[in-house]
Amino acid sequence: MPTAIRASGPADELETVGSVGISRNTFADRIYAQLRIALMSGRYEPGSRLNIRQLATAYETSQTPVREAVLQLVAEGALELKLGHQPRVPILSIPRYIEIRETRAPLERLASELSTVNMTRQDIELLERHQTEFMAAEAAEDWKAALAANQSFHFAIYRKSNNQVLVRVIENLWLLAGPFVNNQYPYAKPLAFEVHPHDLIIDALKRRSPTEAGELVVRDLRDGSYRILEKLKSQSGSRRRQQEK
Repeated sequence: MPTAIRASGPADELETVGSVGISRNTFADRIYAQLRIALMSGRYEPGSRLNIRQLATAYETSQTPVREAVLQLVAEGALELKLGHQPRVPILSIPRYIEIRETRAPLERLASELSTVNMTRQDIELLERHQTEFMAAEAAEDWKAALAANQSFHFAIYRKSNNQVLVRVIENLWLLAGPFVNNQYPYAKPLAFEVHPHDLIIDALKRRSPTEAGELVVRDLRDGSYRILEKLKSQSGSRRRQQEK
């Protein structure tokens, strides 16, 4: 019988590996990959702590491969770990977030431009499914599902660039900024669009217009960033007014 590794959250799925030759590193690698997706898609909020024992229970494994996965994420800057404490999701400053956003923009533009010539009908249909899931999640105010669907939508595009180095760099930047995008919901309501930016991106990809697709992806990034920063500005103003009372 194959052995199952169970994940939770946006990466909730069963992955099977053969019953022969399963190494500790295999488990650690799989846990690392799924934790990485969860962090990229904003499942964990800034400052939240990850309990290694609870994660081991969720993944139906021992604490050792979970600890190995966590240490790898600490080395990448996706988690913080202090002696005697549980690993913590970093709290990103606004200037640091803007720095990451401005680095992401040209790279995601390039990945989208490269992807336009590689898109098949099946790829477009996948994007349309991700967009349907995204819109349904926002309508239901299921913000974690919305963030996960958004991440799936964008990386379905970037991976079609067929440039693994480029995609890995973009993943690393999403990994650093992922928890920060929790600020996009729930207080900052979705912007009203005559045509949703994702639908415009799909249309540009269908017409194989690389410049337009790249521009629309960057515009979508900046629209989301605007919502995040507006929410933080509003929260900062509220705290200041309370302190003045």
